[in-house]
This record gives sequence, C-alpha cells and structure tokens, in this order.
Amino acid sequence: MATLKKRRGKWYSRVLWYNEVGKQKERQIPLCTDNKTEAHKRNREVSRFQDDIKQGMDFEFGWMKNGGKTKVKELTLNEAVDNWMERRKKQPDIRPSTISINKNGINHLYKSKCLAKSTPLKSVTTDRMDKFRDELIDKGLSKTTINMHLRTVKAFFRYCWKRGIIDRLPMIDMLKMEESLPIYITDDEFHAVLHEAGVDSFYGKVFYFYRETGVRLREPFISTLDGNWLDIPNTSKGKRPRSIELDDFLLSIYKELKQWADTCNLVEGSRGRHLSKKFKKALRSCGVDESKHMHSLRHTYAVRQRVLGVPLANIQAHMGHRSITTTEIYTLIDLKKLRRHFPTLTTSYTDDEIESQKVSKSSIMDTNLMDTKRYISQFSDGKMLN
Repeated sequence: MATLKKRRGKWYSRVLWYNEVGKQKERQIPLCTDNKTEAHKRNREVSRFQDDIKQGMDFEFGWMKNGGKTKVKELTLNEAVDNWMERRKKQPDIRPSTISINKNGINHLYKSKCLAKSTPLKSVTTDRMDKFRDELIDKGLSKTTINMHLRTVKAFFRYCWKRGIIDRLPMIDMLKMEESLPIYITDDEFHAVLHEAGVDSFYGKVFYFYRETGVRLREPFISTLDGNWLDIPNTSKGKRPRSIELDDFLLSIYKELKQWADTCNLVEGSRGRHLSKKFKKALRSCGVDESKHMHSLRHTYAVRQRVLGVPLANIQAHMGHRSITTTEIYTLIDLKKLRRHFPTLTTSYTDDEIESQKVSKSSIMDTNLMDTKRYISQFSDGKMLN
C-alpha cells in the first residue's frame, strides 16, 4: 500500500517500487490537504491504482480538479515523445546516430501547423498525419528525407500503440521512391583512385580492403579477429553477426587499419568519416562522377561477386543483409555492362547459370562464411593482379 509523507505542511502519497535492475523508484502524489484524516482517505484511493502508477501511468484524482472521478491523465504528445526517447537511449542496439535522426524527425513534427507539443496524444489522427506529410513536401525536402522523418513518427506511434497508450494507430503513408540501381566503382575508376592515393600507401590499401570485403564503413572498427576470420557483431546495421575470412594480405591491412584507429586520436564516428573524405577527395581528383563515394566500394564488392558467378545467397551472407530482397537489387544491373566495367574478372558461369542462382527469401539463414570460397585479388610490387 502507498505510504504517507508530509512536505511543507501538505500530505503526499508515496508509491515505492524496484525496477528491473533493482533500483528503488518513487512517485509522490499530492493529496492537496493538511488534514491527516483526509490524507489517509485519499491515500487509500491512490493505493487502488499503485500498480498502474508503477507502470508509468498518470492519474487525475478528484481532489486535484475540485471533485469528480479518478481518471487516467491524458498524455500530451510531448510527454509521450519524452518517454519514447528516454527508452530508446537505453537500448544497446540503437546507435547515437539513429537517436539523432529520431530527434530531427520529432522536431519537424513539433513545428507542424496541425500539431503542438501540448496536443493530447489520443487526438492525433490520420488526417493530421496527412497534413504533416504535406507540410514536409511543401518545405521542398527530398523524398528520402521526408520518408526518414515519417519513419521516425511511425516508430513512435507503434511504440505507443504496443504499450496501450493509444487505442489505434494513425495511418502514415510513405512517399513512393523510384528504384535506383547501386552505384559502384569500375575497375578503371578504382585503379585511377589507387594511383592517386598511392597503391602501397595506407589509404590505398584501406580502400582496397573495403572493396574486397564489402564491409560497411564502421564495421572494421567494431569487429574482432579470430585467426584469419573477421567477426562482425550484430550491432552493425544489418543486426546479423557474420564472419569474413581474410587472406594474409587483407589480414595485414586490417591490422594496420586497427593500429591507425588506436593512434589517430579520432573518435569512432570520425574515423570512418575521415576515410570517406579521403576517398571522395581521390575520386574528385580523378574526375569520377560525383554520385560515387565510399559506400560505393561496398556495392562494388557485391557486383564483382555477381560477375564472378557467386550465388546470390552467398552474396547476401557476405554482405550481412537481413533479407534476400535487399541483395536482389544487384541482379537488376545488366550483366554484360558489368563485365565491360570489370574486364579483369573471369568466370566459367554463363549468363543463364548466373540468372538461375536467384534464390527465395528463406534460402539462407546463417551468415557464417566458414565454408564459403573467397575471391580475393592481390597486390604485388605496387601493382594489382586479378
């Protein structure tokens, strides 16, 4: 049962409990009286709802509003968002960059003409979400940015709905995006970049490492070595752990990269951005299309595997894609075009054989690559041999 506590001449009802990690939590409910007898009476009313109070629900008791029945206090948009953001910050699998994206999306929601921070959460309707979507379009934001903000708002309302804070979900329609093909680096472009950066230089070797492994920008910095295997944890974007076997040359590059990361005096996020800027600078010096960037090396890995005839399921596992649908985007690129862009690669597969290797979404569940054949190029005497 809730207990009484007197503060500055007024009585309060104290609800105490322990959270999941054993830390004591407390809520004090004002009883709005200095009379102890009345305070006991009101404390019994608070005790009726103490289990719900421990779960984070707020109540308006009769003495708080000059009489009437006790009812659940309606959460405002701002209060619900604060609860959601606080919980997300405690989740170990949600990166700070994602939290930053979420805050940006919520800020756009607060600035909407059809909503305010004080808007009761349950009054947010599909019609209001349609108006919010239209406002984002009128601001001239790109489709990608608009959908990013809409995804944040959808995630927030799903959180509220799953916890019974709202009875129904407002419908939020995403903008339809035109399907774009992956942007990759051709052999000629990559050779030019290597000569610009220096084939045997630290950056040249690092660029080569990214192209030959298909890792995401931050993955080398969160991975661990097990012999010749690079173990990438499930904290990466795909949320699926995977292992990549490195040959001796790639292993030596990785060790050099890790040593650089430990001594470069850059924080984790800045390390990847530094490498990305170096690669972009080299691309510009070589006159390569502005649409290409560091992430294009990951796409390059995938399309080169396709030219070599590696089954799509294996490429999915190498890349750490959760769904084969993500990997199938690489099948949309014309194979003859790819072979012209990567003339140094050879394959014994015919076009029909490669096409037949498209697989169903359920064809692969394991990302352990221990039995997967690797196709790795080698550097030799400052030249690339494929």
